[in-house]
Parts: sequence; structure tokens; C-alpha cells
Amino acid sequence: MIKDNLKDLRKRPMLEPVVGLVSFLFMCMNVCFWSLMAHLFAPLLLGSAKHKALAEDYFDRLFNGWVSANEWWFQTVLDIHWDLDDSMPSDFSRWNLMVSNHRSWVDVFIILAQIKGRRPLPRVFMKQALFWMPFVGTATYIMGFPYMKRYSKETLAKKPHLVGKDLETTRRSCERLLNRPNSILTFVEGTRFTQRKHQAQGCEYSNLLKPKAGGVAFILQTMPHKITSITDINVLYDQANISGWDVLCGRLSKAKVMTREVALPDRFLAPEFRPTDNDREVFFDWFNLYWHDKDVRMGYQLEALTTKDACTDKSISEGNT
Repeated sequence: MIKDNLKDLRKRPMLEPVVGLVSFLFMCMNVCFWSLMAHLFAPLLLGSAKHKALAEDYFDRLFNGWVSANEWWFQTVLDIHWDLDDSMPSDFSRWNLMVSNHRSWVDVFIILAQIKGRRPLPRVFMKQALFWMPFVGTATYIMGFPYMKRYSKETLAKKPHLVGKDLETTRRSCERLLNRPNSILTFVEGTRFTQRKHQAQGCEYSNLLKPKAGGVAFILQTMPHKITSITDINVLYDQANISGWDVLCGRLSKAKVMTREVALPDRFLAPEFRPTDNDREVFFDWFNLYWHDKDVRMGYQLEALTTKDACTDKSISEGNT
């Protein structure tokens, strides 16, 4: 009944805010429910190795349940269907580092729909301040989401004893991810893309903001030998401006996902490679080339999306940097 009523409301533009409000309330209740369930299973982490493994399995099921509930709402109630990349291979046997562009908080829901059933659902690197979000912050911590704490150059100049502490914090937060194959998702732009931010940066990229690849360097150094490639993800919209509110109101016309695997250079896989220390310049030179390549590919993909050129889609999604 609610589903049918909301579909009727969506046909009346003046009432779209009502749809958005109901969708927002559903999203809040959904995340609170699964977060509460995560807290109920948290005591298992204090037990034996067997209990900890059982807890991790429960957390994966809860994560999957949250994603599935969101997908049900988007598809069944709001009639929004993502155009996912079916060519992405399934692989649950290795660790995955996923790098995506960032246009809207809706990106997370689209990426999770893309990954669900193909790879372990990703833990997202989170700012340490987000730990204090009611329910959600502690739930992500319980479920093993890695937290990162960075110090500014000014802070390090005043307090030299903090040098290296950020890497140590990251290393500790990644320890649970080393126990079994996992996925980590990072938005290296650090913020959502807007034309205003793009212009303010004087950016040399056409479709992306400048990358902040320090987090990727941290991940590679704190998880040595686990990650051999980057799963490159482009989330594409045929709308110039897209907001979370547009999606909650059912106003999203189209969203497409394109993925590819970018192999890391052999040098990056060597035991002595230190992307945050001695090899910082080498790593950032390579990452900037990768980011430029991603930007060019995204330009062609966006053009293909608006011209419905599926052949172009396929041809530009192949190959490595």
C-alpha cells in the first residue's frame, strides 16, 4: 500500500518532497536497525578466535542486509535502477582496494549495489571524528571499518612527537582487515565534485578533483603484500547536478557504473617499498598518471552515456594505466 501510494505521489511533481521525506525516514530507520543489530553481536569480539570469526560472519550478513534493504527501496518504491557493470568478475579470495570518483553521497549506494555478490562488501576509510555519530559511528567501528587520523603540517611542526602517529593509527585500524580477504573503498578526491570546487582548484582534470592519495599510500604500506591492484570505479550520471535529495524524491534519471582492474607496478609489491616514506615521490608520480588516465576515460564514458554509445563504453573500459 505504501509503495503504491508513493508511486502515485511521484507522478505529481508538487508532492515529490513528501516522497523524499518518507524515503529519508526509511533510510534513517534502516541504518539504525542494522547498526543496533551490530551492537548486539559486538560481545562476540571479546571471545575466542572462533567467536571472533563468527562475529565477522554476522557483520557481513548485517552489512548485506542493509544494502539489500536499500536496494529494495530504490528499485521497488522509487523505481530507480542502476546500470551496473556486469563484466566485473566475482572474486572473494583476495583483498581489494577500490578507488572511485565522488559526485554525491548516493555514490556509496550505487557502488555497494555494484559490488554486492561480486566482492566482499567494502569497508570505507572514515575520518576519526565520524566515530561519534550516534549508532552509525560505533557500528562501523565494531564492524571493522578502518579509521584514519591525520595531523596538519602546522600541528606536526608544533608537536613533533606526533610524526608517524597517523600511520600507526591507520595500521591498527587495518589489523582486522588482514585476517581474511576484504575490500576497502576510498574516495581520494576527499570531497564531492562540484563545478565550484573544480574551478577553485584550477584543476588540470576535466571530470575529477585533484587526488589526495595519501590514504592510498597508507593502505598499501599498512597492508603489505595483500593488495596487488586497484579496482577502478567510475560512477556516471547523465545529469549535470545530482543530489541525495533528488534520489530520495525519485528524480534520478540514470546512473551507470564502469569498472576495471589497474595492476600495481611490481616495484610497489616489493617488501621494502614505502609509499609514505622513502618511495613517496615514486608512488605519487604513478598515482597522478593513473588519475589522469581515469579522468580521460571518464570523459569518454560520460560522452558515451549521453549518446547511448555502448560500443564506446566497452572499448574505453578495458586496459590498464
